[in-house]
Amino acid sequence: MFLIDNIFNNVYSKIIIISYTVVIIAILSAPLALSAGPPPGADSAVWCEQNADECSEWCADNVEADICQEPECD
Repeated sequence: MFLIDNIFNNVYSKIIIISYTVVIIAILSAPLALSAGPPPGADSAVWCEQNADECSEWCADNVEADICQEPECD
């Protein structure tokens, strides 16, 4: 009986460690997913001038945006 209890405790502790790892990875990756595009209320032209690489990536997914129609945002 002691052996079975020990195995369950070992498995349970590993599940907790894996769960915490998944949560930490999700929290750390969330800002990267949410930071795409110009900030709300900001001038998108200024943002595109300051962040050219991010602007071109964002415009690839948002071709209908006004700033993406500008020739500088290619």
